[in-house]
Amino acid sequence: MGGGSEVPPQLAADIQQETKMIVDIQSKKEITVLVTGCGPFPRHSQRNENTSHLITKLLPSHIAAHSTFNPTSYTIKILNPTSAEGKYIRVEYAYIRQYIQKLYNDYAETVDLMLHLGMADGWDFYTVERFAYREGFTSSWSGAIGTGRGYYCELDDEAGKTAEDITEDEGKGMWLNMPMGLSPGLDVDGVARKSMEILKVDGTETMLAAYERCKRDTNHAGLPDTVRSMPLVKDVNVVPHHEAGSYCCGFIYYESLATALTRPKPTPHVLFSHVPGESDTKSLQRGRSAVLAIIGAACDQIIDQQGAL
Repeated sequence: MGGGSEVPPQLAADIQQETKMIVDIQSKKEITVLVTGCGPFPRHSQRNENTSHLITKLLPSHIAAHSTFNPTSYTIKILNPTSAEGKYIRVEYAYIRQYIQKLYNDYAETVDLMLHLGMADGWDFYTVERFAYREGFTSSWSGAIGTGRGYYCELDDEAGKTAEDITEDEGKGMWLNMPMGLSPGLDVDGVARKSMEILKVDGTETMLAAYERCKRDTNHAGLPDTVRSMPLVKDVNVVPHHEAGSYCCGFIYYESLATALTRPKPTPHVLFSHVPGESDTKSLQRGRSAVLAIIGAACDQIIDQQGAL
């Protein structure tokens, strides 16, 4: 009757919220990014610091429009709740699950992007991660971690526990009805590519050639085999990478993606980036540049997706 079907109430509500979010961004000419860093995990890394946390301490509160790290016409506001001493995300599964829920309770409706950082000691490049896998997932490529069985989140955390030890009160089984693998709503390869454009490649290769060669020389798990032979991007390489891993970094990414997908709109976009473990002043400055470039590239894509000009 009346011609045409009615829009389901929940869909109508989601459309209204998304429209409001776009209008809000257009009117305030500001886009908000929340960045988190992780704490140390000396039980496994023999390190008493985590560069992802150290880098958050160096980030500014704002990036001006049309500036070095911001190609957009919007001011980028950076929220940095884990940058203070001791305020990092602890490397404990139960804590992470509860912390991510609190993070969304406090910020979900006011943040456009959540960028989670983690440390990959021994790497000399920065990543934007394509996927996160749920606890209990198995893979052949992660078999060298933990017990060697390839199960995700079975390596004990800094509290000496695994994801299986999460109690009912701590949210046990929260995501059992969610897919085993989740990906962000942004084009990860595009973010990495734009990050390299922002940083500008030095050397004989063009930035496009360097980016394409990095993709071509990537193995099944997304790890660039020849990254050390690539020309440096002002001493920084940002590359797309298959996944955030089977330990707490991957756990954080999955928790945040799942939370964003299941909460009422608007919810922020979510990305995860790994940073190298070197903590000297020059390395941390490189890390700052890489993270700011990733933020600028992601914001550029978010604004483009939402049609905010």
